[in-house]
Amino acid sequence: MSKTPLPDSDDINITSTLMTRHCLGIAATGGGKSNFLNLILKQQMMRGGGAIHIDGKSSKEAALEFLNLARQHDRWQDVRIINIADPDFSNTYNPLLRGDQDEVTSRIMELIGTKGDPFFRGQAARGMRAIAGILKVIGKPYNFGDLNVLMTNEAAMKQLLEDAPKATKEYSDFKIFFDQMTEIDPKTGKRKLNANKLQHTFGDLSSRLHSYYVGTAGRVLNSYAPEVDLYQAIKENLLVYVALPMLNKREAAVDFAKFFISDLKTAIGQIQNDKYKPHPTYLTLMDEFSSYAQPSLAPVFEQARSANVCLFPFIQTYSSLTDSEAGLSDDFAAKVFGNTWNKISFLLQEPESCEMMSRAAGEILKESVSESFGESLSFASGEDDSSALRTGGRGKSFGKSISYSYSAVVRPEDFRNLKDGEAIYIGRNSVYKLKVPLVILNKDNKTLDFPRFKMPKIQGLSVAERYQTLSELEM
Repeated sequence: MSKTPLPDSDDINITSTLMTRHCLGIAATGGGKSNFLNLILKQQMMRGGGAIHIDGKSSKEAALEFLNLARQHDRWQDVRIINIADPDFSNTYNPLLRGDQDEVTSRIMELIGTKGDPFFRGQAARGMRAIAGILKVIGKPYNFGDLNVLMTNEAAMKQLLEDAPKATKEYSDFKIFFDQMTEIDPKTGKRKLNANKLQHTFGDLSSRLHSYYVGTAGRVLNSYAPEVDLYQAIKENLLVYVALPMLNKREAAVDFAKFFISDLKTAIGQIQNDKYKPHPTYLTLMDEFSSYAQPSLAPVFEQARSANVCLFPFIQTYSSLTDSEAGLSDDFAAKVFGNTWNKISFLLQEPESCEMMSRAAGEILKESVSESFGESLSFASGEDDSSALRTGGRGKSFGKSISYSYSAVVRPEDFRNLKDGEAIYIGRNSVYKLKVPLVILNKDNKTLDFPRFKMPKIQGLSVAERYQTLSELEM
């Protein structure tokens, strides 16, 4: 492939098999990313495939575009909406219903990340694992409110000990944890909960869980029989739109995205072991990926392939994947880059990102040929007259040299010079410059209606309803 000019492509076809090697998108703001996402979604809907679209804009206009795309391709009935900022425009969803005690513990601990004292983080994780374990053997669905109460209420903890099967390791682990949180009352001689110990164990984790039980998010995330189950959504090729209110509720949006991605990881793990795999390849578009990326997600890029799920993260800069403050690293970025065989870049401004994408495009061995020609003519003086000359000799020469050197297929400045709607695609064995077609949406229908379902009533744990007062819920 010649380096200059970069070859254009009228049509790029990526097979479903190659899509399971995953894709990576990188773009500065305003380079045409939103139109490209609509194009990918349009093609996925046309072929009957399912998709999860995690949208960092969380605007009603973007949600309407998603709905209208589905209507245009007779897929409206497959749409599910998750929007923690507006429960009236959301299906219900509970990210705590799937996964073993370790997966649920990891999911909850993402709320406090890697910041703070490691000792207290370890204490909180052990306590959370004890609670998640005993809830697993009890077998009733639970929600954020139930967890919040179990981190603060002695009566609720004692009720778990009464309800759980006694001859289980999970019962023993929770009993040990409960005893560690109690002390002897000098007045009565009986054991009672030590509120200070419990507070030191869970810190602000319980209060952060409480915020997912009350308010707008609480109306979306606490059903025992939710309308959205990620495992079923993937198996049934549903179209799930996840709205993240990154502008006005950034902390809540990032925390929720971590819950969602962790739940997605569990669903992929279950499908990986199923005989049935989604067909065609299930697509997961992850806008603003670096905002909620987790180190534990790196192996999923390897595992999702066998579940026939394509992960398609979008970032704005390469450095966002190495942010140590978010618990990320160069190793995490290398794993993401290494497991995404397909990469597409729109306009970039940041020098490091341009350099990394240039490296991803690779180098080409260039042959340089140099040839030289020469001719010589010599004269001698005449015998009688010095002004008379005669030819003394004639000669010709030819030289040729060949050298080889490596040069970039795409120079870093090429990414800075892209225009709106232009992109550079980097595949496993090819690099092309693209002009992304403009997706014209039918905007006649401006109604934000989507499928809703009356779910069966399921008896859940309900400790929040039993032990938390109405005044506490309104705090």
